[in-house]
Amino acid sequence: MPHRKIIHHKCDFCYITSMNKNPKHLLFDADGTLYDFKATEDVALSSLFSGLSLPYTDEFIDIYHEANSGCWKEYEEGTLSMDSLRSERFRRFFGLIGKKDDPVKAGEEYIRLLGEAGIMLPGAIGFLEEIHGLYPMHIITNGIADTQHMRFRGTDTEKYFNGIYISEELGVQKPDAGFFRKVLDDIGIGRESAIVIGDSERSDIQGAVNAGIENIFISFDGKCSEMADHNVSSYEDLISLLHDIA
Repeated sequence: MPHRKIIHHKCDFCYITSMNKNPKHLLFDADGTLYDFKATEDVALSSLFSGLSLPYTDEFIDIYHEANSGCWKEYEEGTLSMDSLRSERFRRFFGLIGKKDDPVKAGEEYIRLLGEAGIMLPGAIGFLEEIHGLYPMHIITNGIADTQHMRFRGTDTEKYFNGIYISEELGVQKPDAGFFRKVLDDIGIGRESAIVIGDSERSDIQGAVNAGIENIFISFDGKCSEMADHNVSSYEDLISLLHDIA
C-alpha cells in the first residue's frame, strides 16, 4: 500500500517563551493523551453492534476488547499489518461469540463510525489553546489513518499541529525506533530537540526510550511509569513541567 504524504500545517507565529527562545518540539500521542478514545469507541461500537443485531453488553464489549487488544499488540510488535488488523479483530471477535458475519465489512463500518465520533479529553482544547504558539507541536499516532484524519478534522484540532505522523502512512509503528527517526528526520531536528508525550508505556514511552528521546508519561489516573523520564497526572502539571524542561 503506498504511503500517503505527511500532513504539515503552516504556522504564522514564532515560538518564544520567557525562558527559552529555542523551545523543544512536542511530539504528542493522540488517543488517551489528547483525544478520548474510550468515549469515541463507546459511540462507534454501540452503533456497530446495533447494526449487527448484537446486544451492547459488558460481556460482548469485553470479548471485543480481548480480540482488539491482541491485534493491536501484534501490530505494535510488527507481526500483524494495519491492513490485516482492520478486519482481523472482527474475525476473531465473531469467532469468539459464534457469529457468522463479514469481518471486512464490519471493520470498514467501524472505522467510518470512529472517524465520525471524534471526542476530546476534558480540558484538552483549553490545554492546546494555552500552549499553542509557545512550542512547535506534532501528533504521533499508531491509529488508522482514515479514522485519525477524520477525527482531527472533525474536532478542528489540525490547526494546532505543525505535522501529523501516522504509523500507517510512515510504514513503521511505535515503539519501533524507526518511527521516531522518520518523524525527527521529516521535522529536521535531532533527538535532543524533541520531547515525546503519551499515555502508553508500551508504545509511547518505550518507543521514546528506544529512540533516545526525552519523554513524559501522562496518566489522568495518577499512574506512574518507572521507564519514563517524567510523570504527570494533569494538563496543569504538564504545562508546569514543560515550562521547566522545554
